[in-house]
Amino acid sequence: MSLTNEIKRFKQIHCEDGCLSIYLRTSITSVDQQKGEWKIRLKNGLKKLEEYLEVSDNGPQLAAFKRLKKEAENQIKELATNMPISVVFIGSSSGECHLKKLQVPVENDFRWEQNPVVDQLEHLTTKYPLSGIVMIKKTDVHLVETSLGEVMEEKQFSWDVDTEDWKEYVGAKPQAEAGAALHREQYADRFDANQQRWFKKIAQKIEKNAKQRNWDSIHLTGSPDQTSEFSRQFAIRKVNIMKKNLTKLKPHEIIKEVNESTV
Repeated sequence: MSLTNEIKRFKQIHCEDGCLSIYLRTSITSVDQQKGEWKIRLKNGLKKLEEYLEVSDNGPQLAAFKRLKKEAENQIKELATNMPISVVFIGSSSGECHLKKLQVPVENDFRWEQNPVVDQLEHLTTKYPLSGIVMIKKTDVHLVETSLGEVMEEKQFSWDVDTEDWKEYVGAKPQAEAGAALHREQYADRFDANQQRWFKKIAQKIEKNAKQRNWDSIHLTGSPDQTSEFSRQFAIRKVNIMKKNLTKLKPHEIIKEVNESTV
């Protein structure tokens, strides 16, 4: 289920005895998180909510909160050995519980209200929409589709000198094709002479893919001369250019670089 549909579902939840919404940054890439800072934030955030309910002397809500608190702690702590960048927990006193792992940061927030709090989730759908990252390296084009910091799909396109067309691979390119790069080097001058026409051909393929998959935007990366030439072949105008070679990075590292450059 897409995040947009999940948000719609959360908005339909209403409980008189309360709903627990937790936004917790859990990434262990920073020093404080490696020391277990997220555990302290989780404990303190839940403790403040419980103290508030105890003072307000609301028996049914306090009982519901304690059940959801235990459920949230158990589900989040189960991720301890493989923590994402952030987690979002939505639970209702009626028994519904949802834990969402995110590869993008959130602001730590703990709320107890009659409806789930979805403001940060709505903001994330705007900040990290479904997009395509296109990496150009002359006769090779690597495409990564991403949403909310995650890899949705990967494609590889390599120029076939025999058919004079782009050959598509879904996922990683087979190792058997690696030797073809040496063969293509013999045609470097020929590719340079026809670069504009051949770039236009692959740009049209990418545009078609973007339309079918309903991308919000396209991020173009590579050397300054190739990104400039490639961007001119797109009919759509919403193309963000990053003049940097990311082809040696892993997909999640590529997404991180692009997301940080657009903040």
